[in-house]
Amino acid sequence: MGYSDQELRAAVDAVFNKYDTDGSQSLDAAEVFNLINDALAHMKANRKVTQAEVQQFVTAVDKSGDGKIQKPELFEIFKKVL
Repeated sequence: MGYSDQELRAAVDAVFNKYDTDGSQSLDAAEVFNLINDALAHMKANRKVTQAEVQQFVTAVDKSGDGKIQKPELFEIFKKVL
């Protein structure tokens, strides 16, 4: 089943608000590290990502070039994954 943009935006808002622990309106590498590892644990993936993997991920999806992930960038990831 596909998700509507509205459903994806609600999911992004919930995830973003949970992991944007400093309230900066962006996710830095440490926040992304926690987000991905929590998701992997939830999926019982029996794996954790490394800081290097997170940095590669952030670099790949960071369209603004600031080294952080903003909500629109996270939304695009959710659209591709879900």
